[in-house]
Amino acid sequence: MVAINERVDIPESELEFSFSRSGGPGGQNVNKVETKVTLAFRLDDSTALTDLEKSRIRRKLANRINKEGHLVLQCDVHRTQIANREEVVNRFAAMLVEALKV
Repeated sequence: MVAINERVDIPESELEFSFSRSGGPGGQNVNKVETKVTLAFRLDDSTALTDLEKSRIRRKLANRINKEGHLVLQCDVHRTQIANREEVVNRFAAMLVEALKV
């Protein structure tokens, strides 16, 4: 579960992760290891959010939601997939906290 606030927890099963090669310098592992993490969250399919919350998120994060209704974030600042995954989940949670504020 990803804790958003005292009332909202997003199940990790609602988050889709994909991995790809990260650009830039990386030593001997560059172009070999898939450390870049992309998180996709299907807003409309979420069972953890009410319709009002979904509407608020859709309005406040319109520039981050693609045509299919996925909220998409990427992270490739760290050298490991695990660290990038943790970072992108933290960013996702922080983004939803701000979007859900009235």
